[in-house]
Amino acid sequence: MPRILEWKNSEDPRDIVHVTVQSLVEGKLVAVPAETAYHVLASGLNPVAVEQLMQLPGRAPQRPPCIFLRSSHEALDYSPTMSMVANRIVNRGWPGPLVVQLPVRDSCSLANQLPPTVRDSLLVENQFLSQRVAAHQAIAQAMRLLPGPLVAAPLVDAAGSAACTAKQVEELAGKGLALIVDDGPTHFGGFATALRIEENRCTVISAGVLDQSALARLGQLTVLLVCTGNTCRSPMAEAILRKLLTERFASQFSDGQPAPAVAISAGLSAFPGGPASPEAVAVMKQRGLSLVHHQSRAVSDRLIAHADLVLTMTRSHRSAIVQRWPELASKTHLLSDNNGDVSDPFGGPESVYAACAVQIEEFLRGWVDQIQEQWFPVWQVR
Repeated sequence: MPRILEWKNSEDPRDIVHVTVQSLVEGKLVAVPAETAYHVLASGLNPVAVEQLMQLPGRAPQRPPCIFLRSSHEALDYSPTMSMVANRIVNRGWPGPLVVQLPVRDSCSLANQLPPTVRDSLLVENQFLSQRVAAHQAIAQAMRLLPGPLVAAPLVDAAGSAACTAKQVEELAGKGLALIVDDGPTHFGGFATALRIEENRCTVISAGVLDQSALARLGQLTVLLVCTGNTCRSPMAEAILRKLLTERFASQFSDGQPAPAVAISAGLSAFPGGPASPEAVAVMKQRGLSLVHHQSRAVSDRLIAHADLVLTMTRSHRSAIVQRWPELASKTHLLSDNNGDVSDPFGGPESVYAACAVQIEEFLRGWVDQIQEQWFPVWQVR
């Protein structure tokens, strides 16, 4: 029977991590909780261990095994030609309860460096590799100490439910395991959603804890507009850009369908929850747009990381963002096309705000013209 180690009651979880790593290096199978279900793990560099995993009683045959990665960036090693839509979804959805099947047709794919029998076991339709980044620290810490990927598979009981406790794992596959890391019931208590992405085509392969609305949010093209206080320029830009996107891509913004793109705004020195300035509200109302419910917010790590495109009102705004997040410089740009600033209308009359709105719309039209339909996800039913 497997050795059971309790994660929460351990004086030092690092001891459990080292025992887990040692077992995997020795070619043994271990079970560890992810957010959704307990997964049985094998070293992706050990063909014998992977074969044992494939034959393990209780493995869910309708859910192909996946590889656990250290981060979303590692997916590029296996799928170097990953599309913009795929890159967006994995960066937002990982770590989390999402398995993504990505093409591995490229000769540079790291999948070609796996042992042939392991690669054959993992590939779906001989061209897609199921990948995931799990959030549980037992998995994340173990992977930092391992040279290659982990092959992972959830277990399923006779009723088709996922094994979400260590006891269920022991009952289903105990004889085949060397070790079970017990951290109580898993957070979600179910299966991860499995999604296949080819270019911008997204197909749900297996239903799971992420529903269609959650997936749609992960796939939305997001434009972040930034000013200082998020009460004048960027709220007006947000409202105008939303209108321009809806007009140009009317068929994609049809009623009842998830919006393929979203405009949001924030300020570098914004006080959270503040309203838009009365003049901005009035000027937008004249255009048939509303800022009545706008609430200011500050630029945050999450907002800036999830944006596909960041447009700033001034050069100093862009400089401040690039200084704080230098890795995001390539997607952070001035709104203007002439290297000029959009002046702050704060304190001026409505006429100044109206002129500012005209300028903002002119610049935004140039950006909207550059957006292509293949940047949006197309959701398909299998």
